[in-house]
Amino acid sequence: MTAAEASTGLDTTRTAHSPERAACSHCALPVPAGLIEPDAEQQFCCTACRAVWEAIHGCGLERYYELRDRQGAEGQQALTTGRGYEEFDDPAFTDLYCKDLGNGVYTAEVFLQGVHCIACVWLIEKLPELEPGVLEARLDYGRSMVRLTWNSNEITLSRLAKALDRLGYIPHPAKGASAREARRLEDRAFLVRIAVAGALAGNSMLLAVALYFGMFTGIQEEHRQLFRWVSMGFAAGALLWPGRVFFRGALTALRTRTRHLDLPIAIGLFAGMVTSTINTIRGSGDIYFDSITVLVFLLLCGRWVQHRQQRVATDAVELLYSLTPARARIWEAGETRDAPIDAVTPGTIVEVRAEESFPVDGEIVEGQTSVDQSILTGESRPVEIGVGGRVHAGSVNLASRVLVQVEAAGAETRVGKLMKLVEEAALRRAPIVMAADRIAGWFVVCVLGLALLTLGIWLVLEPGKALEHALALLIVTCPCALGLATPLAVTAAIGRAARRGIMIKGGEVLERLAHPGTILLDKTGTITEGRHKLVGWAGDEAVKPMVAAIEATSSHPVAIALAAALCRAPFARGGTHVAKEASQPADTSRAPRASGGTHTAIDPTPEHIHQSQGEGITGTVAGCRYDIGSATFVLDRLGAAHEAWVREAIERAAEEAHTPVVIARDGVVVAVASLGD
Repeated sequence: MTAAEASTGLDTTRTAHSPERAACSHCALPVPAGLIEPDAEQQFCCTACRAVWEAIHGCGLERYYELRDRQGAEGQQALTTGRGYEEFDDPAFTDLYCKDLGNGVYTAEVFLQGVHCIACVWLIEKLPELEPGVLEARLDYGRSMVRLTWNSNEITLSRLAKALDRLGYIPHPAKGASAREARRLEDRAFLVRIAVAGALAGNSMLLAVALYFGMFTGIQEEHRQLFRWVSMGFAAGALLWPGRVFFRGALTALRTRTRHLDLPIAIGLFAGMVTSTINTIRGSGDIYFDSITVLVFLLLCGRWVQHRQQRVATDAVELLYSLTPARARIWEAGETRDAPIDAVTPGTIVEVRAEESFPVDGEIVEGQTSVDQSILTGESRPVEIGVGGRVHAGSVNLASRVLVQVEAAGAETRVGKLMKLVEEAALRRAPIVMAADRIAGWFVVCVLGLALLTLGIWLVLEPGKALEHALALLIVTCPCALGLATPLAVTAAIGRAARRGIMIKGGEVLERLAHPGTILLDKTGTITEGRHKLVGWAGDEAVKPMVAAIEATSSHPVAIALAAALCRAPFARGGTHVAKEASQPADTSRAPRASGGTHTAIDPTPEHIHQSQGEGITGTVAGCRYDIGSATFVLDRLGAAHEAWVREAIERAAEEAHTPVVIARDGVVVAVASLGD
């Protein structure tokens, strides 16, 4: 086994002896039978994996495979496009996404598609060693965001993007990089405060343990006083820096005459500090420095949990803005050039290829295609749109290349305005949150009143313990949970829904869902996944591989589903193979069966392919013509001969809400496939 084979953890020697079981040398996924090279040491499931494998080995980074296999990451096909990324060098792109650090040094944050394991972090952060001029590459694995710093006098951002593409990671510009940088600095400062508070609390507790044990085992007075004074220093440090956020909130509440949660917290901390300081100076009495430092630390930890949950929710909602591409392919005089979406103006002609998202709102001026508009309409099934038809940003071009005349781009598109509405709704407070805030406000008043009452009662009963009991009441009755739980739950729910592709207008919607009622779904309500799969087959099973071969040439969703379900069916010329890819309908007794025995499998090669948009596809395999498509296309338009069982199979599929696909060979219907969602 070669070093390269060892690095991938694959035994590629099995390829020559067992071609049907070859594994990709890059991603370790099975290699399709048609791509296996029997005499080659390395096998690849796609050209992208081959390109990435060669790039990684060409750069001497074979250790990537060792790290990936050591941590047991699942295989994933490489993503590479071979694009030039010229739009990354556009001045408009630089102004929007890059930050000038001076002396020709720039930094930018880029989202990487294809990051799937810790080994990816190691590989990406090796970029400065691969490309001269790259000063730093830091990957946030959790968000798949890489921060790039480079010298523009030595390297361009487009060259950087191409280097990442060669390694199997497709770069996308990250919107709102400056806001994310500010949030990153805020998070860092928050964590530093927590760390300092934790260190002070830990040291204060060590001294407190020594003082507690000294009460039982004895301790010299000078040591006791030293520990008390040092503890006072720790507590003062905890209040003056990490804990000042509570005092700042309390002062704001007093100035604005509002009832804020920080008010009883600040009073409790201040009273405890004053009491403990006086007792330390006096040399007698109880001190609460350990409780103060630990309370500051735990409160900050609680605030951090809330802060991070809100941040995750915010980031998830921001992901909705990634529904539209950040670039467009402008068509000028028969040639295309990439440009950032902010540089696209109304009237411009843009090219959108198959399986790409439309970057703009506009009108198709050339071509016809199937469009997935589910992001806007909720309808999972594609719509056929031709010249003169309107398309919207965020919808997906499924079938073929089209030219679109721009009517709106960026924030002015339909999806851009929709996202703006979602953002504004997210800023509105839900009624249940406002109710919780009102309750928390009155709770603060009640707590302060009870603390004063406790102080007054104990001043009469036992003055020495009055302040101690009042302080204990303030600390124990901290209303943090009351004020934080409700908004935290709402933001977490909205964020989790956003990560699953569900847009919730606001917190009031969640509140209404908690009450009994009726949910109404309009005709475009998406309640399925929109993924077709083969659920039934009536007729000659020997035509399955021919159908798969022809459908594999199309990018229509129905064709993709059929090709995926039937691609493993071996081709038997004139023979029958039995490969149950889907459940048979109940009554297929009158459906034709292929005659003859089983023959040697060969690969069917489709020829003379012709696709009718939204209707079906025709092609020739092994000298036989195949018509595949809707019943209207095959039976009515092409006039294929058929028996009674064909109509029965079509009606049965329709009754079960399935999509029937009719297959005719040389003008005679031989099978009907049923696809479900």
